Amino acid sequence: MEKRWGVTLFATRHIRTRVWCYVKWARAGPPPLGGAPCLDLDAVSSSWNVGSLTSKLRELVDAASKRRVNILCVQETKWKGQKAKEVENIGSKLWYSQKVANKNGVGILIDKTLKDGVVDVKRQGDRIILVKLVFGDVVLNIISVYAPQVGLSESEKRKFWEDLDSMVRAVPTNEKLFIGGDLNGHVGSTNAGYELAHGSFGYGSSNQEGEDILDFVVVYNLVIANTFFRKRDSHLVTFSSGHRSSQIDFVLTRREDKQVCLDCKVIPRESVVPQHNLVLADFRFRIHTHRDQQAKITRTKWWKLKGETSEVFRERVFVEGAWSEEKDANNMWVKMATCIRKVASEVFGVTKGSRGEPKDTWWWTEDVQKSIKEKKECYRSSFHDRSAINIERYKVAKKTAKGTVSGAKGRAYDGLYRRLSTKEGEKDVYKMARIQERKTRDLNQVKCIKDEMDQLLVKGQDIKQRWQRYFDNLFNGENETMAPN
Repeated sequence: MEKRWGVTLFATRHIRTRVWCYVKWARAGPPPLGGAPCLDLDAVSSSWNVGSLTSKLRELVDAASKRRVNILCVQETKWKGQKAKEVENIGSKLWYSQKVANKNGVGILIDKTLKDGVVDVKRQGDRIILVKLVFGDVVLNIISVYAPQVGLSESEKRKFWEDLDSMVRAVPTNEKLFIGGDLNGHVGSTNAGYELAHGSFGYGSSNQEGEDILDFVVVYNLVIANTFFRKRDSHLVTFSSGHRSSQIDFVLTRREDKQVCLDCKVIPRESVVPQHNLVLADFRFRIHTHRDQQAKITRTKWWKLKGETSEVFRERVFVEGAWSEEKDANNMWVKMATCIRKVASEVFGVTKGSRGEPKDTWWWTEDVQKSIKEKKECYRSSFHDRSAINIERYKVAKKTAKGTVSGAKGRAYDGLYRRLSTKEGEKDVYKMARIQERKTRDLNQVKCIKDEMDQLLVKGQDIKQRWQRYFDNLFNGENETMAPN
């Protein structure tokens, strides 16, 4: 069997009023010698009604890690603002958009394996967000959406589809496109009139909102991955409440990528969100990749120049330094600087050169993990046996876990505040402010450029030709020519 490697790339989860998209980085051995590496794209759709990301973000990230998922598109984040946030002590980053507090809100969470591939972020209100990633010579556009509910006004629904139209139209046809989210519509189990977009393996009957979804899919030459695989009903339903079941979460992709969709199924019984199930859609396609070797820049730990360590440093510099006068000032400076750097690196030490990851979950103690684990076990028991005793145990465990998390956070922040009130901690205030500002940036660095038509360039030869045209116009043509973006 041929060994292959790649990334499992896309997923989305719905939580009643909340949707997720995930991207997994999977590896199954090195690429064949002389062959191009392949990228395995897995699309997973789901939605969860978690109420707020504030108290459940770590739990949700753990659920994603268990499924080996790296990108989550979330809806109803209830985090006001249009920016990014570093989360997790493993380096994940969340891009989110919300205009009105405690209403709607969308976001995309990407772990450290893939977040450096993000080259662009676009937001359209508080219901649509797009993150563009580059892998080798392939550009991937991940869109997380949250459609208006059935009871909302027609004007709000029309505005949502118009905004989504403008967002999708802006994606070049040569780039991959994946849309995952809670579309709040039923496409039904039949595909009459929509044979190219609907695979006839949906659930239930369609409604007007579902027809709007199908019309949109047809216009942009997309397919609904959920409907192209025969599954039993329990592996089609994405939301259940009492005696009501429905399929309202979908994964959409371009029609030309339908052949590389390997499977689409529902994974039920996630304890974080009881009412909604995880939908997985696996894609696999081959791309050409290259590995960039990022240089590690070490730094001398000059901040240790205090106390007894500074005395050791001073004595060694005086003993080992070449302080004799010379006629050439440059030679004197080189010898002195070399000596100081050498002694400092030995006395103070040097950094490893890799960027430290943020530790936003210092409150994630053993007690917290234990209470969360007990809550999950009680949920599984109540799922299999809906007796009054099991349901009551789950409610008690859920309340206990919430209190444990709240208490752990309070104790952790009390320690932080005490440290900041000291003389040494005063200096950390400005350092923490700078770090927090960097965490909120959409892009920490620019890695790609665009051509004259605002198309993203990812191939080395295309980038060189773009710079050549720019400088040719700069020196030989019109000076108004703009530099590559």
